[in-house]
Amino acid sequence: MEPVAPPDLSARLEASLGAVGRRIEAARRRSPRAAPAVRLLVVTKTIPAAWLDPLGRAGAMDVGENRVTGAPARRRAGPAALRWHLIGHLQRNKADLALDVFDEFHALDSLRLAAHLAGRLAARARAPWPVYVQVNASGEPQKGGLGPSETIEVLREVLAMPALLPVGFMTLARHGAPDAELRRTFRTLVDLRAEARRLGLGDPPPAELSMGMSDDFEVAVEEGATIVRVGRAVFEGVAPLGPPPPGGAR
Repeated sequence: MEPVAPPDLSARLEASLGAVGRRIEAARRRSPRAAPAVRLLVVTKTIPAAWLDPLGRAGAMDVGENRVTGAPARRRAGPAALRWHLIGHLQRNKADLALDVFDEFHALDSLRLAAHLAGRLAARARAPWPVYVQVNASGEPQKGGLGPSETIEVLREVLAMPALLPVGFMTLARHGAPDAELRRTFRTLVDLRAEARRLGLGDPPPAELSMGMSDDFEVAVEEGATIVRVGRAVFEGVAPLGPPPPGGAR
C-alpha cells in the first residue's frame, strides 16, 4: 500500500520547489551564457502517486518519469494541469501507451525509434509530438543517445517526419564528473543547437536544451540549459518516501 500524503506535504513541497528555483535563478544570474528563462522539470519517478496532487498544488508545472508502465494511473492521480515528460528510453512496443500519457519525449535516441513513432502518430491523426534528440555528449558507452557527430544528420531526417516536432536536445552528464568535464558535456549541446541554427534546420530550429540533474543542474544552467530535470534535490528531506518502487532503486 502506498503511503498517504502528509497533510502539510503541499506546503513542504512549495518550500522545496522555491529553494530549487532560487538556486536555478542564482546560477542563471551569474553566467552570461545562461538562458533568459529556465524551466524546472520535477522528476517524480520515485515518489508515491499520492504526492502528485500536492506537488501540483505546490506550484510544479512539469513532471518527468522514465517508466511507461503504470504511467496512466499515475497521471490520473495528479492534477490535470501538470505537463508530463517521458525522460527515459522508450521501447517500441510501449510507444502507443507513451503517446497516450506523455506530452513530450526527451529520449529520442535513434532513427528507428523516430520512424516507428512517426508511423504510430500518423495513424492517430494527432498533432506532432514534441521530442528532444538525445545526445551521448559524455561519450559513455553504457549510455543511450546519438554521438555528437551524427546528431545533425539524424535531426535532418527527423525533421522530415511531420508527426514529430524536434524542439531541442537532451543529454546526461557523467555522474560525479568534475566541473570542467560537466561544462564540456553541456557545451556540446549548445554547439549542436548553434549548428542547427546556422544550417536553418527546423522552422524554428530546435531551441530547448534539456540538461542538468540534482547533482549538476546549476552548472547546466550556467552553460545554457533551458530545462533541468531535478528529483532528489526537490524531495530529499521533505517527507518519508516509503519503500522504493518495484523494479528500481532511488
